[in-house]
Amino acid sequence: MRKLFSSIVLIGFLLSFSSIAKAEINVPSPVGDIYVQDYANVLDRQDTKTLIQLGKKLEDTTSAQLAVLTIPSLEGNDIKEYANTAFRKYRLGNKEKNNGVLLLYAKDDREIRIEVGYGLEGVVTDIRSGHILDQNAVPYLKNDEESLALTNTYKSLYNVILNGSEKNGHSKTSSLWENVKIILIIALVIVVIVVDMLFFNGVLTYFILNLLPALLNSSGSRGGGGGSSGGGGSDRKF
Repeated sequence: MRKLFSSIVLIGFLLSFSSIAKAEINVPSPVGDIYVQDYANVLDRQDTKTLIQLGKKLEDTTSAQLAVLTIPSLEGNDIKEYANTAFRKYRLGNKEKNNGVLLLYAKDDREIRIEVGYGLEGVVTDIRSGHILDQNAVPYLKNDEESLALTNTYKSLYNVILNGSEKNGHSKTSSLWENVKIILIIALVIVVIVVDMLFFNGVLTYFILNLLPALLNSSGSRGGGGGSSGGGGSDRKF
C-alpha cells in the first residue's frame, strides 16, 4: 500500500511539474519598431517596411498600436494564452485607452490569432476579427503565401481601427492637435530666428541648420505605449 501511495504521489508530482513547464510562455523581446516582430522570418523586406509605415501612421493618427508577431512555434502553448502574454509584454496601445491589437502567427503550428485590447473590443469585435482572418489570412496561408496573408490582414485591421477611431472622434481630435503643434513649432522657430539675427548675428540659426540633418536621421524605434489585453479576438488553425 505504501509503495502504491508513493507511486501516486510521484506521478502527481511529475504531472504537476509538466503542467508548470508547459505553462511557461517565453515571448521574444521586441526589437526595433514595435509594429513588426518577425521572428519566423516570413515577411519580405518591402512588406516589413510597409507595415512599419502603416503602424506609425495609425499611432500618430489615433494613438492605437497595431503589431504583428511571427514565431516559429507556440512550443505546446495555447495560442490565446501566448497572444495574451505577448500583448502584455509588448504593452501595446495607449496606457489610458488600452487600444492595441496584436496579430500573432505561429508558423509550424499553422495557427494565427488577432488579440484585441480593452479599448478596441467594440471596434475589432470577435466576429469582425474572425471574418478578417477568414477573408485575408487563411486562404493565402493555405497556399503558403505568408507575407501576403499577414500584410493583407494587417491592412484590413488598420482600416477597421482607423474608421472606428474616426467615428468616435479620436482621429479628428488627434489630427487637429497635430496641426496645432506644427503651427506652434513653426511660430517658435520664426521667433528664434528673428531674435538670433537681431542679437547674435545668426550664430544659433547656423548651428541648428547644421544639426538638423543628424536629428532627422536619428529617430529611434518605437516601443509599446503601456496598454494591456482584454482577451478579445479570434484565432484560426489552417
